[in-house]
Amino acid sequence: MGLHPVVRSSISDQVIAQMKENIETGSWEPGQRLPGEMQLCEIFGTSRVTVRNALQKLAGEGLIETRVGDGSYVRKFSLCDAMSRMNIPGSLTDREFRELLEFRRVMEGPLCELAVSRMTAADLERLSECYDTMCAAQQDEESFAAADVSFHTTLASCCGNQILEAAYQMICANLSRVMKDIVRQRGKASGLKYHREILAAAKAHDAKGARDAMERHMREMEEEL
Repeated sequence: MGLHPVVRSSISDQVIAQMKENIETGSWEPGQRLPGEMQLCEIFGTSRVTVRNALQKLAGEGLIETRVGDGSYVRKFSLCDAMSRMNIPGSLTDREFRELLEFRRVMEGPLCELAVSRMTAADLERLSECYDTMCAAQQDEESFAAADVSFHTTLASCCGNQILEAAYQMICANLSRVMKDIVRQRGKASGLKYHREILAAAKAHDAKGARDAMERHMREMEEEL
């Protein structure tokens, strides 16, 4: 995104909004040095006071850090920082949504394989119940979406690894917020198909087959959304 002069209404808010968008879309990458104050004044056509207020606001929100005598930099986020930002009430940004899908594509397949390889009879029964709930909730998007998330959290709980389970619970806090929209956009047939394949592989103790089905599911979903 290119920066451009702002119109003369709510000048400070417009400056902040443009700078935020550059950070959230990745136009300004983590660790990158921002243009200097005078350069920002020229770009926006605003006073130095307005630019400084914007920088202070962004620093207060944890988006940038100012180094005395050196300038302002886009803050590098840890996993906890990123998840904390995503847990703020409201819609995820497009970038956060895409990163969530990408994270799932990388994580879900291996997690599913490990879960199936360690799954007990009781675990398999719980997973079957999640799938049955999805089938029974096809007329209710919200209930269907909740059952979809439960299917995945159940798999995570079957791994016997507290760190993996905790990491998955973090993304599910955000996934629950967007799953209804995903179901609305993609429909229910694809989700039922892949969850049925995963469940069948689990019943056959085919950990690799379960992983393959999950990875196809995640890849297709990321490509379509």
